[in-house]
Amino acid sequence: MQDWVVYLVYRCLELIVNLVPESIAFKIGRAFGSLAYKLMSRRREIAEANLKLAFDLDEQELADLTRAHFKHLGMVIIEFLRSPQLDQQQVEEIVEIEGAEYLDAARQREEGIVIFTGHFGNWELLGICLTLMGLPMNALAKNQSNELINQHILKNRQLTGAKVFANKGMVLKKAYQVLKKGEALYVIGDQKARTAEEYVELFGVRATVALGTVDLAARTNSWILPIYLPRVKEGKYRLLIKEPIKVQGKLAKEEKIEVMQNLHSSLEEVIKEYPEQWLWIHRRWHFSPDLEEELY
Repeated sequence: MQDWVVYLVYRCLELIVNLVPESIAFKIGRAFGSLAYKLMSRRREIAEANLKLAFDLDEQELADLTRAHFKHLGMVIIEFLRSPQLDQQQVEEIVEIEGAEYLDAARQREEGIVIFTGHFGNWELLGICLTLMGLPMNALAKNQSNELINQHILKNRQLTGAKVFANKGMVLKKAYQVLKKGEALYVIGDQKARTAEEYVELFGVRATVALGTVDLAARTNSWILPIYLPRVKEGKYRLLIKEPIKVQGKLAKEEKIEVMQNLHSSLEEVIKEYPEQWLWIHRRWHFSPDLEEELY
């Protein structure tokens, strides 16, 4: 019963933000984020702890940036709920592309492409934009705990033609197969790895990292392309395509870690430019050996 109630609230919000003008929808998103900032005290504390670790902020700057982050997350939700309205022409109007030559070069190879991004900007909208630009897209995704919402989100993600499969079971085999077919695999690779014993530096502090993305790219002769979609203002975005990382064959563990370090360094660079637009409410530095005391 509870799942049905949450689902109905979700669908009502979706209906409202698709009926009202875009400017009103974004106001709803910011208001939703402001409410979450006040009510979600535990997530607010995690965000503040992460921001203090990454940046040198006084108390007012910390409060302002944390509040801006929650408003950003509210906007991300609204943008995703409105995404079924998008088509290729609209993407061309709202997205400014930087680094298109890197994507063109990767596609001309007719080999697989691993799209690496983080929970930065609007990661949901990024996958939709790339699909509408004609990239054969496959994505790994975690299932939502509410099965009704999960199925609806899955349907929306696939409206543009992208294929989405759950990040469990035979997921590695499926990922390998799509890369071997010369398609793109969309990987959000910035969250902590619970069982990993390898680390990269992020904002000067070691964080756990899984190496599976590099393994897949090397085994399938695929380039790894870091791509991000920050919001520059309401309804306008920058598609930032970074220089590809080329891996091939069997790599030593040290080489895999170096690749993942390069990817996280590119992520850190864009976070510094748009600091409110990364997922600071995630416990990214959990398990870090650099911290004498538990951060969270």
